[in-house]
Amino acid sequence: MDDAKNTFEDLRAWILKLSEVSESPHRFGGIEFKVGGIEFMHSHGHSWLDIRLSKEDQTSVLETGEALRHRFAPQAGWVSFKLNKQEDLVNVRKIIRLAYENAKKNLEDVKSRRAQLTLR
Repeated sequence: MDDAKNTFEDLRAWILKLSEVSESPHRFGGIEFKVGGIEFMHSHGHSWLDIRLSKEDQTSVLETGEALRHRFAPQAGWVSFKLNKQEDLVNVRKIIRLAYENAKKNLEDVKSRRAQLTLR
């Protein structure tokens, strides 16, 4: 296995240890990761990651240079990350954790709205 693939596989194993995370093929290739059915990130091969953040977190990681502007959907909170080496794992895990927590919050909001509709 090459270095990029090893690094990605280390990251993938870490992501799958997060509570209630599932993976499946992404519609544009690569792998997508979801929590409760809400996608919070996907990969394009072993090096390119697209990660969905809250607008506040997106602004922060772009301003600090921790992530790259997403080419197609920055308006939806997406950022990109180029995974080059093992040393990148510390930063990308921090960003993925933000995305994961945001997706869980969004999931709770959806569940709450559904429950309110059921009560009516």
